[in-house]
Amino acid sequence: MIKFFKLIFLLILYCNQAYSDELVNLRFGSNEEKKRIVLDFSKDTFFKHDVFEKKIEISFKNKIKIGPKVKLQNKDVKLNYDENLNKISLLFNKNIFSTNVYLLKKKQNVHSRIVIDYFNKNNRKRIIIIDPGHGGKDSGAIGLYKNLEKDITLKVGLLIKNEFKKYPNYKIVLTREKDYFIKLRNRTRIAKQNNADIFISLHADFNRNSRARGISLYTLSERASDKEAAALARRENRSDLIDGVDLSSETSEVTSILLDLTKRDTLNQSSLLVNFLIDSFKKDMNLLQRTHRYAGFAVLKSLDIPSVLIEMGYLSNKHDSKLLVTESYQKKLSKKIVKAIIEYFDWKDKNNG
Repeated sequence: MIKFFKLIFLLILYCNQAYSDELVNLRFGSNEEKKRIVLDFSKDTFFKHDVFEKKIEISFKNKIKIGPKVKLQNKDVKLNYDENLNKISLLFNKNIFSTNVYLLKKKQNVHSRIVIDYFNKNNRKRIIIIDPGHGGKDSGAIGLYKNLEKDITLKVGLLIKNEFKKYPNYKIVLTREKDYFIKLRNRTRIAKQNNADIFISLHADFNRNSRARGISLYTLSERASDKEAAALARRENRSDLIDGVDLSSETSEVTSILLDLTKRDTLNQSSLLVNFLIDSFKKDMNLLQRTHRYAGFAVLKSLDIPSVLIEMGYLSNKHDSKLLVTESYQKKLSKKIVKAIIEYFDWKDKNNG
């Protein structure tokens, strides 16, 4: 009988060893800015992870155990293992940024590795593309007082760039800094060439209803949110025809870009940015009803770049038309836009977005 129980005990012990993924080593490394943690496992392991300001949680599918030689902390981070939840928590002394967690399978290596790359400082500059709509021979809308949309969008764009000088972690690129014509496809190309984090296009349109006034915000949609949005998109997209180029002839390319842009994350990020803009505007600026709208603007079709088109007001409305050419209002508008962008990225950093 004793031999039987001993056999059972050894069998259980063997099974535990066979089905446990052992953490055999914990290694730390860094270069000038980037830091790395490597968790060496005895075999390939299945896991999920969550990243927080000062913590990474790794939950495992298979039971794991911590090897006797594993050093559980260094000056930057401490490792805790919750046996009941089968979860490792890495607790950091400082906030972590741009975190990347991935698995390198065993293959020819001695161990399987979970690699964690991160930064303690958010040193990477955010690249913001500001696109002043229209320009040159394309004047855009003409206001009640003969003010031109292309002039207003350029002034606000330059003010936004100037306002961002206070924030060294941001690089601002304007699609145009003077009064010249630029094709829609080139505006989005500038964003791609600069590896933009976000793209914001500035406009001030004309509405058949002279009573319509206020700021509205557009993100990409295959179907416009209403007839007015669809008509506005058609008018704006036609500006490429001025130079003899009709985007509608490039169905396959535009369709391809559209399919890529409809990736859930990019569209969600565009909507999130809209929410921060609305929060920044709503206290003391006039917003159009149903402020967030959807349309197929060509300038919103940049691949994998959260993009928002801001209609700063209607030049067909006497109140908006006067405000939009006032320097004080232009400065106020630009500061609100900058505030929203910074709050958007602050939120992303805190949530490791």
